[in-house]
Amino acid sequence: MTKTFRKHSRRILLISLVVLTWQFSFPQHAMAQVVAGQADPTSSPVVILPVGATVSPAIPLAVDVPTPPVTPPTEKVAKVRTVVMTAYSSTKDQTDGDPFTTASGAKVKDGVIAMNGVPFGTKVRMPEKFGTKVFVVQDRMSAKYGSSRGDIWMPTRHAAVQWGVRHVKVEILQ
Repeated sequence: MTKTFRKHSRRILLISLVVLTWQFSFPQHAMAQVVAGQADPTSSPVVILPVGATVSPAIPLAVDVPTPPVTPPTEKVAKVRTVVMTAYSSTKDQTDGDPFTTASGAKVKDGVIAMNGVPFGTKVRMPEKFGTKVFVVQDRMSAKYGSSRGDIWMPTRHAAVQWGVRHVKVEILQ
């Protein structure tokens, strides 16, 4: 009896593992509501309810939220140049001194950029990569890079590595 039990339990375990692997690998198939070819995708499902019953949706219905009007950027572009743009995070091996303080003395945050050759506080945009987001130069790079490079601060090392090295058109704003 124990031999038969072991044999069946191994089969059940194997089948369970295959099913779970399938569900995690292909969730769109595992959670499909309609089998292909069995229903018209344009028709609504028919549900029969008792008289007087009310139904609350299992998932809240989408609410139409008006989008705010897009205001054009007010800053004028003083200069446009293409630079090699990298990214860094607040790790000791990627910074000098305190990894959370920039060369200007400000604390790192989203929108901080390191560039040589422009004054601290200079606002820049990278429309091809970030749209209308404005970055502020508050940090410096090593002098060996000159003024043809930039370095974007990112909150994690992983995000900085994912950014990599890119050639980016930079708009220097007035």
